[in-house]
Amino acid sequence: MIKRKSCFFFIFLFFLPAPAFAADGDFRLQILHSSDNESAFQDPDTLEEKILHYAAVLEGLRELAEKENMHSLYLTAGDHSLPGPFYHAAAQVSSLGAPGIGDIEIFNATKLRANGMGNHEFDGGAEDFARMLHRASYPFIAVNLDFSKVKLPEGIPQIRIGKDAGSISENAGKTVRSAYAEIGGEKIGIIGRAPADFFNVVKDPAHTLAGLDFYGGRNPENNQPLVSALGQVREQVKLLEMQGINKIILLDHSQDYTEDPLYSRSLKGIDIVIMAGATGFMARSAPSGPFNLLRKGDRPEGNYPDIREDSEGKPVMIVNTDQQYRYAGNLMLTFDREGFIRKADTRSGPVPSSAAGIAALEQELGHPLTVPPRAENIFRDLQKTSLIQKQFEIIAKTEKPLNGIREDVRSRQSSLGDLTALSALWYARKVLKEKGPDIALKNGGGIRSSIPGPNITRLGISTALPFNNKLAVVKLRGDELLAVMENAVSRHPHKDGRFPQIAGMILAFDSQKPGKPDQIRMEKSSRIKELRILQKNGKEDVLVEDFAVKGDPQRMFRMVSNDFLFSGGDGYHALKAAAEKRGKIMLDLREQEILVKFLQEKTEPEYTEALDNILNKR
Repeated sequence: MIKRKSCFFFIFLFFLPAPAFAADGDFRLQILHSSDNESAFQDPDTLEEKILHYAAVLEGLRELAEKENMHSLYLTAGDHSLPGPFYHAAAQVSSLGAPGIGDIEIFNATKLRANGMGNHEFDGGAEDFARMLHRASYPFIAVNLDFSKVKLPEGIPQIRIGKDAGSISENAGKTVRSAYAEIGGEKIGIIGRAPADFFNVVKDPAHTLAGLDFYGGRNPENNQPLVSALGQVREQVKLLEMQGINKIILLDHSQDYTEDPLYSRSLKGIDIVIMAGATGFMARSAPSGPFNLLRKGDRPEGNYPDIREDSEGKPVMIVNTDQQYRYAGNLMLTFDREGFIRKADTRSGPVPSSAAGIAALEQELGHPLTVPPRAENIFRDLQKTSLIQKQFEIIAKTEKPLNGIREDVRSRQSSLGDLTALSALWYARKVLKEKGPDIALKNGGGIRSSIPGPNITRLGISTALPFNNKLAVVKLRGDELLAVMENAVSRHPHKDGRFPQIAGMILAFDSQKPGKPDQIRMEKSSRIKELRILQKNGKEDVLVEDFAVKGDPQRMFRMVSNDFLFSGGDGYHALKAAAEKRGKIMLDLREQEILVKFLQEKTEPEYTEALDNILNKR
């Protein structure tokens, strides 16, 4: 029980239980880490207060390190926040005053020392990001993002650029390419890398992030960086090493897919890589008390840590944790005088923020865990807001879990994807009548969690669809629609956010054939084997059959999708081009409220049957 306070082969590297005290000359370091926390403070179904449990686990692990004369450093590797209900609720708390500030102040309260930037910190645009950065008592780090040309309106804190390879104290509240933390008389270097796909996974960056770019620029055809981050990382390593720093951590928000991978064998001087943004997490094969104890149903996809070699044959430790405050990463290392990792404690690995994890860690320490009072007070203030109170309303019931698991919605058809796309198709047809769409497209990356049921609450919906995108209908020619759907499946089997969840069409593809992302129009199929449009009159219009385009490629279709894709996000340049050429019809409601209406209202028989198949056991 948490007590609340008032007011593949290395000859020289062994995994052994660490001694209580390090040998003379050795330096023992605990790295607490997480990523992709995405403002997921409370579970929308169980109502588990994950943020408080997570904060308590951090406190308990720090206490363990202190008892064993081990220094502790807490880092995150990006996607700090995400514009769901708790993110926006901060604007209703007077001491916070703006979206996302609750996240930042809780990170301040839990003694975060540095954050490597992801993409979701920028979902609210440059102004939200600038406010969050201004309130942070730690730096935001990325070697590849250039903020020098970002200009903000009067009254918004300007984005301050810090000193590369400077201390985290002097760089607090600033963006920087690298920094160091001084702990126990030793300096620990920290470098960050934002996703190489950054400008494809942020909505309309030309307007929401005007002036922001990669160092070296980006390819206008696919938004990929023109200059690899590898050389930029090496440059920061040299700056840190010039100060005598021989222990360096890379916070790499690499995503599941990147055209600029930072392979360990191409690195030099990096000891630890904390990965972020990817599907799956690491853990050791057997738990020991709270260490590597997994939540029910969780399965790791790799060992913790994954040990690889750098360009000089020296060990590099690769680690990550699961997302959304579900675990705290706990890497416990011993370095020798030269800064080489001598050994890793077998207790290294994830520690769950679940009730079982709390109980096991309390048993390890011999007393109840505590939550930092400031962190709890902020969370309670957010819970009291009218925005959060409204979230507990039950909208509908489901007998089946609605699958929004990240690896599923980014790789195959899912029930929550079906429901989301179907609701958009239903509502657009309902309000637009004869101008309504034939088909609906939802990008899998816009679905952030499952709804296990039996209750479907507003909190469940807003957590699953936190971006709450605007929807619109646009006309597409057949060759443009083919380009849209080829982009949708172009990165499979990589679990990429552009993967489609659809309604009103039948799609089959072959991921062994060449992927064709970012196209404006296509008259020949590459991966698409079959594409059938289920028209409103009940007939099928076959666009692709057995990889061959059928009929006039210039015949028109109507599609409903979201404004992120219409801005060219996730490589959907064909949608952007069509919207700019022919305009688009905006719907009056956003996707969360559309889904609420679809679940609450009686609908036409064809939708009722489809909805029944999704929600009810048969």
